[in-house]
Amino acid sequence: MTRRSDSDNDGETSSPSPSWRPKKCKGEKHVSFPPDEEIVSGFAERKDTINVDSLTLAEVIEAYKRSCDRHQVEPKPKILEQLESVCLLRLDVCNVALLQYPAQVLSRALLSSRLTVLHLQSTCLSGRPLFTLVAALKSNRALRELYLSNNNLNSEQDSMQLGDLLRYNSSITTLDLSNNIIANSGLEEICEGLRVQTDGLKVLILWNNQITNNGLVHLAKVLPVLKTLETLNLGENNLQNRGIHTLRESLMMNHSLLQLGLEHTHFTCEGAVALAEFLAESRQIQRLDVRENEVRTGGLMALSLALRINHSLTSLDLDHTPKQEQKAAAVNSDSLTLAEDFLMETQKSLLREISELCTGNAAHHRIAAETELPWPDSSETR
Repeated sequence: MTRRSDSDNDGETSSPSPSWRPKKCKGEKHVSFPPDEEIVSGFAERKDTINVDSLTLAEVIEAYKRSCDRHQVEPKPKILEQLESVCLLRLDVCNVALLQYPAQVLSRALLSSRLTVLHLQSTCLSGRPLFTLVAALKSNRALRELYLSNNNLNSEQDSMQLGDLLRYNSSITTLDLSNNIIANSGLEEICEGLRVQTDGLKVLILWNNQITNNGLVHLAKVLPVLKTLETLNLGENNLQNRGIHTLRESLMMNHSLLQLGLEHTHFTCEGAVALAEFLAESRQIQRLDVRENEVRTGGLMALSLALRINHSLTSLDLDHTPKQEQKAAAVNSDSLTLAEDFLMETQKSLLREISELCTGNAAHHRIAAETELPWPDSSETR
């Protein structure tokens, strides 16, 4: 008797193992689908294989409008407005610690960016991060305004980097270094960078940087050769009368400066007289800020006389409240009171006269611009 193999069974197959046997259904089950209009909630557009780098702005806007038309929705004006901003022009990165790695990322982007305004206030930029930033900005030709206030920038390495920036970059027109520690030696580095600029910086803000008369010696050397600087703000520095005297002749020789900020720089009537001498010679200065200084009757009188000659100054910022004159020890109380009252009234009168003279200059300025009249010679008097 021989054993029959499975293949010997005609049409018969071996039964599957119990574990693979399908389970018997207890009852019948039915599957149904809802109508198409209920199950389809949207559709995806076909993706075109287009080189997006070659698209023009007009083509992108037209593609968006066609897509809106297919979806039967109105194009959003805000999106259209955003599409018509060709590139990012202003970037504010303030009150953020811009340490080494973020500084590297930003610097790489600046090598090819079209940014025109960059705000980096209070970003801990001193040291290596500033070095990285300056290395990128040396070859950047798009940036126009750079704001670096409140970064603890020091008078040594940081100021050297800023000097290098001004040596190699003549595209930046505004540099704000407010509330740092540039000091006198740092100002020397910056002035060395300014010296080589024949075209470039227009606005330099050095507010509150621990600069004294000794630092102004460097600025006085470079001011006569600057051809583009229009705004210089030295406010909140301890310049005193000596500092104003140091700048006086250089200011006379400069022919580009339009605005000069000297608020709270600790000078008295002596410094105001030096500024009046500058005003009498200048034909282009338009605004002078001398608020929060000890300018009394003598200084106001000198400024008023200078404005009778100067025809360009349209704004002279002064403290509106008259200041008490220094008391003379040998004068009795009654005479002192009369003298004080007279001087206070004189200050009020001079403040009004200065305001009127500036207003007259502004009016003449507008008329000259509208009718293209020649600007009056500084030698002419009112």
